[in-house]
Amino acid sequence: MWGPLKKILAQSKTLGSSLGEVVFETRELTGQSSHSLFQWRIKKGLDEKSLFVSLMLRPDTYAGPEGSPKNYISFDIATAEQARANLDRCITEYYRLAGVRPEQASG
Repeated sequence: MWGPLKKILAQSKTLGSSLGEVVFETRELTGQSSHSLFQWRIKKGLDEKSLFVSLMLRPDTYAGPEGSPKNYISFDIATAEQARANLDRCITEYYRLAGVRPEQASG
């Protein structure tokens, strides 16, 4: 029963990545709130061939009927690399705006 259903679900990128198996994950990091967190993961799609870089996220604040849900977003490798480049750019800009060099920062 699972085999035929799995093949049907695997045809959808969203379902294929959402229902796929986590094969690697980093440790969870917290945000400003002790209840917030994010974690990078590698997931194998339901088709057993596709790999996705995923982000698990529970934001610092959330307004909505669900309370404070965990949310997931999955990327293909090209988008994950762009996300990394965007994060690197934000970090560089942070240091520029703060007026310090990265090696001077504590942390």
